Amino acid sequence: GLTDAGAAAGILVGGGAAVTAVLITVLGPPLTGWPATLTAQPAAWTVPLAFTVMVAVSLATRRRAPADIGRTMLRLHAPDTLRL
Repeated sequence: GLTDAGAAAGILVGGGAAVTAVLITVLGPPLTGWPATLTAQPAAWTVPLAFTVMVAVSLATRRRAPADIGRTMLRLHAPDTLRL
C-alpha cells in the first residue's frame, strides 16, 4: 500500500533528519547525555520516523494508486515462466 507520495515523504523526512543529526554531531557543539546519543546514532530514531511518515502519507494518499496496481505488481514479480 505504499504510494509514491508516501515513499517521497519518508525519504525526505527520514533522510533530512539523519543528515541534520550528522551535521549537528560533526559541526555542532559537544553534546552530552541523550542528545549526544541521539545524534551519534540517528538510525535509532530516524528509521522509525521515516517509516511512520511513509505509512501516514500513504494512507492519506491511497486514492492516488492505480486500480490495476495488483496486476502490475504481479507481472513485475512473478517468474517469467508464468508468462503473465
